Amino acid sequence: MTAPDKEFTSNQIKALRAETPGATNRLHFDNCGASLMPLPVLKALRDHIDLEAKVGGYVAHEQQFAAHERVYGSLVALLGGGASNYALTSSAVDAWNKAFYSVALKPGDNIVTAFNEYCSNYVAFLQQARRHGAELRVAKAGDDGALDLTHLESLIDQNTRLIAIAHVPSSSGQVNPVVEVGSIAKKHNVLYLLDACQAVGQMRVNVDEIGCDMLTGTSRKFMRGPRGVGFLYISHEARKAIEPAMLSNQAAAWVSADRYELRNDARIFEDWERNVADQLAFGAALDYLLALGPKKVFARTQSLAATLRTALYETAGVSGTCPENAKAAIVTFNKAGMTAPDVKAALEQQGIGVQVASVMHTRLDLEARGIESTVRVSPHYYNTEDEIERFVAAVRAL
Repeated sequence: MTAPDKEFTSNQIKALRAETPGATNRLHFDNCGASLMPLPVLKALRDHIDLEAKVGGYVAHEQQFAAHERVYGSLVALLGGGASNYALTSSAVDAWNKAFYSVALKPGDNIVTAFNEYCSNYVAFLQQARRHGAELRVAKAGDDGALDLTHLESLIDQNTRLIAIAHVPSSSGQVNPVVEVGSIAKKHNVLYLLDACQAVGQMRVNVDEIGCDMLTGTSRKFMRGPRGVGFLYISHEARKAIEPAMLSNQAAAWVSADRYELRNDARIFEDWERNVADQLAFGAALDYLLALGPKKVFARTQSLAATLRTALYETAGVSGTCPENAKAAIVTFNKAGMTAPDVKAALEQQGIGVQVASVMHTRLDLEARGIESTVRVSPHYYNTEDEIERFVAAVRAL
């Protein structure tokens, strides 16, 4: 099988894999769940834990203040915006919830989302709609399976308070037209919240190009960082338009007995208490990607995914469950005569890591397509063509 991206030589891929301890004895195709961390990320994590053991958590944070501040700059280098537009949180869901629950709703208002929205976001929509007497409106898929932009725009009226969609859903390699949605949101002067959890690290994501008011993501997926870290981007305009649903001593200063003053940057959404080790390791993951060259990384990741999707979908007994327009590095399938959990378990016995996407994750999409569960496979740039061949052979032999 020929190399999908000539910008990485075979020796460079070997070096990248040598820096990835988990790749030694495991075929890891669950990068959209949690990627394998490289050595520089592990070192940042361990070094700070060792420092905390010596001087305590507060002093360790003080001593690493400059390094911690650089994490915001690394987010800017990868995603655009400015350092004051970013907040670090405990997860992508934490970031998304802090943004979403801060959007004021009243009876008669409405929220517009998409048919392939993630379960955590959707249950939050349902709760807030019921709590405030608002309406949830769902943009459908067009005949081609892609998000119908005409339908989405038709759902917007003077009572629309938010458009909130996912860049890439968790249960397929579909990519929503996020830039076009940004243009629609701007045209109608509606806040736009983008869940980029499955996109950041595997494809180009730029907040200025997309035109979103808020964007959320995570450390642990394609970014190759640790669990327990998420981030929120919020534009200056959106920050002025909404106030956090809850405040802490990080968000506001208690300036007199009966008065507080809010921060004027994105860190109004942060907590004072945080996992500094994880956040520093996330910074190391950002810098690792930036040093490799995001364009090269994204090209190889997408090419490997296309190669895997083609080879897998041509395998006897395999039925692909991605929409026809799927291009992201998430490939889904089912195997005849086996359930998705059984396939995952059988592959795990061979040292092959995959995941299962359930109808509970993106119910409106999977339920409409008659899919109860499906095997989810997500390669990354440090995976190899030989691993793809091994994986397809393993699935064929099940």
